[in-house]
Amino acid sequence: MANCSCTGSCVSNNASKAVYACAGASNVGKYSYELAIALHQQGTHAMSCSAGVGADICGFTTGAKAENKVNLLLDGCPVGCLKAMFDHKGITNYDHVVITEMGIKKEGIFETDPELLKDLIKQIDKIGV
Repeated sequence: MANCSCTGSCVSNNASKAVYACAGASNVGKYSYELAIALHQQGTHAMSCSAGVGADICGFTTGAKAENKVNLLLDGCPVGCLKAMFDHKGITNYDHVVITEMGIKKEGIFETDPELLKDLIKQIDKIGV
């Protein structure tokens, strides 16, 4: 079992929905991460640690499986690494969004447009996940 008492603390809020971001090395991976942070900051979702779920440490997998928890997975592209990881872990209580299916073209860059991020937030709010 990993040592779960790292120094410092993580941000948290009281949102009933959790959000997990893709870690892809592209613009859509970065959009996924920035979108997760924005949803956390607006209080509609609580950002959690995708790597912690994948590594099955410190209660992250147990927390994601909780019956009263709704998880939002923000994959950058159709490869769907987050969805595949959650499926592999037997976690089924999630909504899944793919950034490229929201009108963003995947590119091998890290630049993002704040106006496009605002549009992604509006799209998430509109579909209600």
